[in-house]
Amino acid sequence: VTPDSDTITTAMLKSGAVSSSKLSSGKVLQVVSVVDDTDTSITSATYTDTGLSANITPISTSSKILVTVNHNLRLQRSTSSVYGGVKLLRGSTDIFNPDPIDSNGAFGFGYQSGETSSIILLRNTFQFLDSPSSTSQVTYKTQGRVYIASNSNTLRFNYNGSVNNGQSVMTLMEVSG
Repeated sequence: VTPDSDTITTAMLKSGAVSSSKLSSGKVLQVVSVVDDTDTSITSATYTDTGLSANITPISTSSKILVTVNHNLRLQRSTSSVYGGVKLLRGSTDIFNPDPIDSNGAFGFGYQSGETSSIILLRNTFQFLDSPSSTSQVTYKTQGRVYIASNSNTLRFNYNGSVNNGQSVMTLMEVSG
């Protein structure tokens, strides 16, 4: 920061000219946003990568990363019920699993009735505030699973419809700590 200016640039932060102790907390330092339109089908009851991931390199170890996820989902079933769930990982470590799980599976969203062959289109959105305590590149990704593994019970991310692929978005915001 120059004596006559209150402006802090990214270059100043990266060079160390401005230390994290000089920053007030709660300021957004950088934003990374990734759009994924790859049509990914999951038929497994084991968590599987959705294809949505983003990288960020925090400027300070005291920073927090606000992760916002907005998934485009298509849940298809040929049985009387189907459920699914999505979780967030930092690298290979689970950091947020918003969907309750019991011995049968994840219950973040789903459908149950006596009918069969239903398709449900929905958006799954969540946020998580992480404290990675690192200045190395950090990768965030999501994984999804169905309640009962079956080729006819399918959780699809970014369904490729007749007009366009659906799109999912992950936004990472580094916030000074």
